[in-house]
Amino acid sequence: MKESLKKNGKGIILMMISAFSLSVGQLLWKMADLGSMMQDAGSLSGMIAIFLKILPGFVIYAIGALVMTIALGYGELSVLQPVNSMSYVFALILSSIFLTEPITPLMVVGIVIIIVGVILMGGSSK
Repeated sequence: MKESLKKNGKGIILMMISAFSLSVGQLLWKMADLGSMMQDAGSLSGMIAIFLKILPGFVIYAIGALVMTIALGYGELSVLQPVNSMSYVFALILSSIFLTEPITPLMVVGIVIIIVGVILMGGSSK
C-alpha cells in the first residue's frame, strides 16, 4: 500500500482536488435554481442572467476537469479513476451544509463503502 501511495500520491491528491471541484461546480448549478429563471429565458436579458448565474459553476467544474486531466499523468488510471468517486461524498456533504438536504443512515453506509473502496483501490497498485 505504501508503494502505491508513493507512486500515485500526487495523482491521488490532484484527483481529490478534482472531485471536490466537480462537486462544488454542481452545487453552484443547483444553487442557481434555474427552474425559477426559465420563464425569463425568452428575452436576451433573461438569457444573460441565466448565463451569469450558471457561469461560476461551469468555471469551477472546468477547473476540476482540467485538474483531473493533469492528475491522470501522475499515476495509474486504475488507481486514480476510483478516487474520482469521492465527488459523491463531497456532493453529499456540501448539499447537506449548503442546501440543508438530509443525510440518511443508508447514505452514511454508502459514504463509508465509497471511502473504503477508494482506500483499497488507492493501495492496490503493484
